[in-house]
Amino acid sequence: MAPDGNNGESPTHAAARLQVADGSLAQIRALHSQVARLTATVERSRPLPQRISRGVARARRNGWRLHTYPRAFWRGFRATGTGKLAGADLDTLRTLSDQGAHDQAMAFAAALLPLKSGDAEFLDVARHAFARPGALSLQLQATEALVRVDDSPSRQSQLRNVVGRIRETEPDWLPAVPTSSAPADPVRGRVVHLLKAAMPYRQSGYTMRSQYIVDSQRAAGLDPVVITALGFPGDSDTTVPDVEVIAGSPHHHLGNATKRLLKGPPDLYLDAYAEAAAARVAEVSPSIIHVHSGHRGYEPALVGLALAREFDLPLVYEVRGFFESLWSREAAWNERGELYERRIATEIRCMRAADAVVTLSESMRAEIMSRGIDGAKVHVVPNGVDVSAFHPGQRDADLVAELGLQDRFVFGYVSNLDHRREGHETLIRAAARLRANGVPAVALIVGDGNRRAELEQLAAAEGAGDSVLFAGRVPHDRVLDYYRLLDVFVVPRIAERAARLVTPLKPFEAMAAGIPVVASELAPLLEIVGDGERGRSFPPGDADALTEVLTELRHDEDARNEMAKRARDWVVAERQWSSNAARYAAIYAAVTGGGEG
Repeated sequence: MAPDGNNGESPTHAAARLQVADGSLAQIRALHSQVARLTATVERSRPLPQRISRGVARARRNGWRLHTYPRAFWRGFRATGTGKLAGADLDTLRTLSDQGAHDQAMAFAAALLPLKSGDAEFLDVARHAFARPGALSLQLQATEALVRVDDSPSRQSQLRNVVGRIRETEPDWLPAVPTSSAPADPVRGRVVHLLKAAMPYRQSGYTMRSQYIVDSQRAAGLDPVVITALGFPGDSDTTVPDVEVIAGSPHHHLGNATKRLLKGPPDLYLDAYAEAAAARVAEVSPSIIHVHSGHRGYEPALVGLALAREFDLPLVYEVRGFFESLWSREAAWNERGELYERRIATEIRCMRAADAVVTLSESMRAEIMSRGIDGAKVHVVPNGVDVSAFHPGQRDADLVAELGLQDRFVFGYVSNLDHRREGHETLIRAAARLRANGVPAVALIVGDGNRRAELEQLAAAEGAGDSVLFAGRVPHDRVLDYYRLLDVFVVPRIAERAARLVTPLKPFEAMAAGIPVVASELAPLLEIVGDGERGRSFPPGDADALTEVLTELRHDEDARNEMAKRARDWVVAERQWSSNAARYAAIYAAVTGGGEG
C-alpha cells in the first residue's frame, strides 16, 4: 500500500494508533473500510495496460487449465488491491506485536476479527498477537475462527490448549478424581506432601527446603509421605521406582508422562495428575494433605483440593512464591493482562479453600493477607538451616589452589542461573569496578542455569577478566566447602516482584557457616540481615553501592567477624529446621481439631 504522506506511515498503521487513543473498535473498523475504499479507487485508476497485464499474469498462474482462464483473467483485471490491503494488515499487526505494543496490537486485531473470519494467515498472526499479552479470551476467539477455516489436527490441538488454559483458571474448576472406595481410616500423624520435585533428582532451594521439612517432621514423630508430580523427574535418562524410601520417608513417584500430556492442555494434565495421586492417597491413608507451590504456583493446590474433597481430609497449602507474575518474558506485562488476572484469582481461590496457608516470611504473609485471606489461617514457617551440617571451618587449601584464589578477597553467591531476579549482573559489575580500582577481588558464582552464557558474556563486556569465576553446579555435599571460600556472601537480588516478597534459603546456610552476608535492600532480605546487626545492605541493582560496601568490609576484618558471629547465633536460635517441625505440628493440630493429624 502506498504511504499516506505522513512519514511513510500506512493508513492501517495510522488506524492502529488512532484506536488506542479512543479505544473504539468500531472506529478502527470504519477507518479500515475507508482505507479499503481508497485502495480500490487507486487500483481502478491504474492504466488499462497494467490491468490487462495483471489479468494475463493471474490467468497464467492456472497453468494448462484453459477452461479457468476467463474467470482468472477477469479477477486479475478487476482486482482492487485486496491483497495489498491484507498484506498491510498483516504487516501492521506483526509490527505492533513484535515491537511490544501489545495494547495496540490487541485492539487492532480484535477490531478486524469480524472482517477477517476467513483469512487463515491473519487469524494465525492474531492468535499469536493475543497470546503474547495473555489475552486468553481473544486468543480463543481467533483460534476458533482459525479452526473453522483450517480444521487440521495441529489447529485443533492449538484450540484445545487455549481451552485448557482457560478451564484450569475458571472459578469453580477442579481436576476430576475418580470415585473410588474410601481408604482405610486415616493414619494419625501421616501427612502426604505433594511436591513438584524432590531430592536427589533435583537440587534447588525448593527441593532442599522440602527435604528438610520431611526430615525434621519425621524426627519430630510425624509420618511424612512424599508424592511427586506426574511426569517428575521428566528426564528420559533417569529411571525412578514407583516407591522408594529416602532418609526414612516413603517417596511415591507417579511416573513419567508423555510429552503430549506435559506440553498439552493443562486441565488434562491436572486430571491425569489427580487420578494418579488419588490411587496413592487411598493406599497410604493420610490424615492431612499438604501441598506445596508448583511450576505455576497453584496447580498442586488444585489437585490437593480435589483430593481433599474426595477423601474428606484437611488441606494445608504452602505458598513458596508468587508465580502468577512469571508468565511473560516482558517485564512490563508481568502483572497485566487476562492471564495474570486469572492466575492470581486462582491462587486466591486455592488459598481461601485451604484449611491453612503456610508461607516463608512476614513479607509474604502480608502479601497473602492483602489478597483478602484471613490472617488467622496464614502461618509463617521460615526457611532454615541444619546447623550441624553448616558450620564455620577452615578453607579447603586444595580447592583454593584449584580455583586460583590465593591472596584474593572473595565474595560471591550460591544460586541457580535461571532467573534475572537473582541479580548476578550487579555482582559481576561490582567485580569489574573493584578490579578497575586495583582491588585483588574475585566474584565467585556457584551454580548453573540457562543464563550462564549470557552472564559470561556480560563479564567479558565489563572487562571483569579473572575477577569473576563461574564455578558451575556443585553437589550439595560440597557446597559448604565453597561457602568457606567466601569472605562475604552477597545476595544481589533485584527489585523484581518475586524478589521483593520471597525469602531465599541460601543466606541462612551462609550465616550458619560463619560467612558475613551483604544483601539487597528488599523486605524479605532485610528480615534476614536485620537493621545492620546481622549483615549489611545496599540498594538493589546498584553496583557502585555494592562496590563501596565490599571495599569497606575488605579493610575491616573485625567488623566481618562480629557480623558473622551475630548472624550465626541468630540462625542457631531462630532458624533451625528442627524448630520448624514444631510449627508444622501446631498447624496440623489446628486443622485436624486438636490432634497432630
